[in-house]
Amino acid sequence: MFQFSLFKIFRSINVSLFVLTLLLIGNTARTNELPKDSLTQKNKPAFFDVAWAPIGLSLLSVDLMRDSAKYGLQTLIRQPFNGYETNLDDYIQYAPVVIMYTADLFKVPAKNTVWNQTKFLIMSELVTSGIVHLLKNTLKIQRPNNGSFTSYPSGHTSQAFVQSQVLFNEFRETNKAIAYSGFLFSIPTGALRIINNKHWLPDVLLGAGIAMLVTNTIYYFEPLKNWNPFKKKKSKTEMGFFPTFNDDYVGGYFTLKF
Repeated sequence: MFQFSLFKIFRSINVSLFVLTLLLIGNTARTNELPKDSLTQKNKPAFFDVAWAPIGLSLLSVDLMRDSAKYGLQTLIRQPFNGYETNLDDYIQYAPVVIMYTADLFKVPAKNTVWNQTKFLIMSELVTSGIVHLLKNTLKIQRPNNGSFTSYPSGHTSQAFVQSQVLFNEFRETNKAIAYSGFLFSIPTGALRIINNKHWLPDVLLGAGIAMLVTNTIYYFEPLKNWNPFKKKKSKTEMGFFPTFNDDYVGGYFTLKF
């Protein structure tokens, strides 16, 4: 009986997924060179520094859409598994966000408050999902299992990489182990989409590229960062009492400004 193993997953991934890993390392390595006071956004990298890796993944994906590469890579990746399939990828895609909120629960220092983490996560998820579904329904690439014509790019992979990139951006300067941990789930999510014959390798690469680019763009420009409808506004009420005295009267007057 075939025994499922994450080790076999990584062993079966060819040079293209190895390129994916190298691009991720390059992306994280360059951003990790930021000074510690970047937590307060005093020093930002150039936008290209946070965009080159996902753009590279997307361009690689387009190149591999050639039938000769697409079919050949699919066979090469799936062959060691003898048709084995699992639904594990339906669950591990959510692991990075669980890690993030667990770290928050234990008060591990992060770049943003829980509210801003959630805000940027939702923005990244919504924008990524919109782009992915637009491309799916426009390009109409059939899945390798002869399923629906919504293969390119991979939705599971894009959502997993949004979460792992948010986790990385939040903790890269305070706890590297937590920051990198999300990729231990997003990369296998993409690999399993291929092993399960639900997606081609280019689908996975483009899904990861879009997710990382959108998330890094949102974290770079930080839209609505100061918006918080739950934050109590400071009261501007001012009160004062001014006494008055004369030969016939002792009193004063009271003022209230709001």
